[in-house]
Amino acid sequence: MENKKKKGRPAKGENKLTTSINLKLTQNEYKTVKEKAEVFGIKPTQYAREMTINGGIKSRFTLEELDIMRKLAGMGNNLNQLAKQANKSGFSLVSAEIVNIALQIKQLLDDR
Repeated sequence: MENKKKKGRPAKGENKLTTSINLKLTQNEYKTVKEKAEVFGIKPTQYAREMTINGGIKSRFTLEELDIMRKLAGMGNNLNQLAKQANKSGFSLVSAEIVNIALQIKQLLDDR
């Protein structure tokens, strides 16, 4: 019974954040840090940590880019379904829908 598996979340070990630095900012400075953190989709504390340790942030996708990728993935799925249908019943029956999706993709990319 001594080799019983522990349940729950595993211990963080060496990666556990145990030491803190007290950083005082003005309201304007905090607002700036918060806005920059939001662009990367992270918390202000994480932004400050990354900037302090690494001198920069590993670029993540912005919310706008994530939205565009989600829309493009949906359109890609639609195109795959139309290609399958075109192979079954003929291209002329699905050509209008393919043109419509192509125009949607163009508009989505032009709106950036």
